Amino acid sequence: MPRYRIEFSKEGPARFISHLDLVRTLERAMRRAGLPLAFSRGFNPHPRFSVGAPLPVGVKGEKEYLDLELVAALPVDELLERLNGQLPAGLKVSRAWHIPDDAPALMAVLEKAAYLVDVPLTREISQEELQRSIDALFEAPEITITRRGGDNREKVLDIRPGIYALSGLLEAGCARLRMCLAVGSRGTVRPEEVVRVLAERFGLPVKDEYPCVVRTGLYPIETGKFEERPSL
Repeated sequence: MPRYRIEFSKEGPARFISHLDLVRTLERAMRRAGLPLAFSRGFNPHPRFSVGAPLPVGVKGEKEYLDLELVAALPVDELLERLNGQLPAGLKVSRAWHIPDDAPALMAVLEKAAYLVDVPLTREISQEELQRSIDALFEAPEITITRRGGDNREKVLDIRPGIYALSGLLEAGCARLRMCLAVGSRGTVRPEEVVRVLAERFGLPVKDEYPCVVRTGLYPIETGKFEERPSL
């Protein structure tokens, strides 16, 4: 059966949709679009599709991905047009391509995520001061944090290996940070964790409010630089 990998964005009001509601919204759009969906077997069959690394509620995603299986092939342009005709405001599919039947699952190939993070500051700082905080982070041999898991237990994790790139510029009272962080089945580093570490351990004067976060891309294991277009 034909398989497709689809790139989509999650913006505007859609960024407040939880991952579970996103899956339901996509399934509803696929059914309304009349796509020849492939279904799982069993007592409660459901369309065979999967979404990549979940986005936290409130985070905008510019290049998200899903895998979809159909029982009959459709031209890519028709697939995109039919889906976009049924998706709500803030969700849009932008491109799609065929993938082999034996292609690994999406979450198995994802390794990196790129983010743009606007961090409000408590005071004015220089570019040199911002860079010193970033350099200090990279010089640290390990960066341990405490994270509460789904079982409500706290875990101590070293996130330093999962911070691949970090740069920043000052703009209108904010530090605009670009990050490349680990994501996927091998472990995930969250951008708000990096911001918290910069504030608590490396002297960045961050306001006590949640930063504005945009995930600008997801990248597979073989991609070297996070600025490159992914070849998922």
